[in-house]
Amino acid sequence: MKTRFNTIRIIIGAVFISLTACEGFTEVDTPQSQLTTPAVFENVKTADAAMADIYARLREDSMVAGTLSGLSSLLSNYSDEMQYTGSSIEIMQFNNHTITPSNSLITGLWNSTYSEIYAVNLMLEGLQNSKSLTENDKARLSGEALFIRGYLHFYLVNLFGDVPYITTTDYNANKAVLKTPQEQVWLNIIDDVTEAEKLLTVEYPSQERVRVNKAAASAFLARIYLYREDWVNAAAKATAVINDPKYIWLDDISKEFLRQSTATIWALHPGTAGLNTKDARTFIFSSGPPSKPSLSALFTASFESGDLRRIQWVRTVSNASGSWYSSYKYKQPLGTASSQEYTILFRLAEQYLIRSEANAHLSNISIAQEDLNKIRRRAGLADTSADTEMELLEAIAKERRYELFTEQGHRWFDLKRTEKATAVLSPIKPGWEDTQTILPLPQSELLLNQNLLPQNSGY
Repeated sequence: MKTRFNTIRIIIGAVFISLTACEGFTEVDTPQSQLTTPAVFENVKTADAAMADIYARLREDSMVAGTLSGLSSLLSNYSDEMQYTGSSIEIMQFNNHTITPSNSLITGLWNSTYSEIYAVNLMLEGLQNSKSLTENDKARLSGEALFIRGYLHFYLVNLFGDVPYITTTDYNANKAVLKTPQEQVWLNIIDDVTEAEKLLTVEYPSQERVRVNKAAASAFLARIYLYREDWVNAAAKATAVINDPKYIWLDDISKEFLRQSTATIWALHPGTAGLNTKDARTFIFSSGPPSKPSLSALFTASFESGDLRRIQWVRTVSNASGSWYSSYKYKQPLGTASSQEYTILFRLAEQYLIRSEANAHLSNISIAQEDLNKIRRRAGLADTSADTEMELLEAIAKERRYELFTEQGHRWFDLKRTEKATAVLSPIKPGWEDTQTILPLPQSELLLNQNLLPQNSGY
């Protein structure tokens, strides 16, 4: 396996950013010299290497990276999943709801995401201009790039509200870009991911599920339609994934987050054979009180008795001073002879929960119950007693809380989209304000581009 490091100068707004990018898990043997943009797209091997680099950036430095500065950690602190007693002022601001526009983690989320979007747009432009690649290869790679562009903007709009939807690498256009209204951002996301679904292949582009395929796009569309309250399309897209024979439900909950899980739809490769997820290194601690964020005692105490997720996915550390709890979905913080765990971004359980919620809203009570009970039975719990639309929606929200905790901010986004954030957080978060359903725009970006003004309300 060959690993190269290339330093690429790119422009985001009025800022020059130097990125050191690692091809990591790709087997592609790229030329020793730095590749110019046209050269990348002269053959499929170098084009695939460029796409592999985009996935590597997602793994290393993005909103969905399993690091302390990724959403799995930050939004678990922002919601009611985690608590923090460490020394980082920036993380404490998330925990206490006292975030300022100058918070370096906010700036990092914004800059890393738009940097990635720039790379995706560069990829799309190179593919469009290529005279050498086959139409099939251009379609597949374009589908991957469009998926990722929509995926990154999905997180931006959910975090910040009105944000620029960037589709070009033109410096003059980007340096003074205006915010796009949220509604248009959502429409653009749907357009990109719908087109990606058409272009992507049924089979994965790589041997493992570490690059997106058609089903990954369908799974993402199911999530998008759920957030948009388009219940018919949410149920239809989730059903398409559930019925795909590539994805096999696991009754053994202990196998859900292993590398070869048949329920994984899309995961991030850890970068090198023998490495495991960053998530495990972020969440697991061995002594207390921990310097890392830990699961809230209120959260861990709220599981139903006998819930296997509490037993399998939560780790307890105790001493004379007390007990603390870590997310234990990923159990390998160190290297192993071969990689055992990849960071999972889409998995089958979420699709069942999406379909259950959509059908509850459509008054398809028995169908919604069936999907919800599939989740509950695997967790060792009895079938739901909820038999009305309102009861079912409450039961589904509860099940999402325990199934998807510390995974890319699901809990926070659920509180936000169902308008329950104030009711849930105001009693336990002294700094809570109703305006905090969106984060502040980074102060540094407002200084560089006044077209991004005004600042989000409340900041």
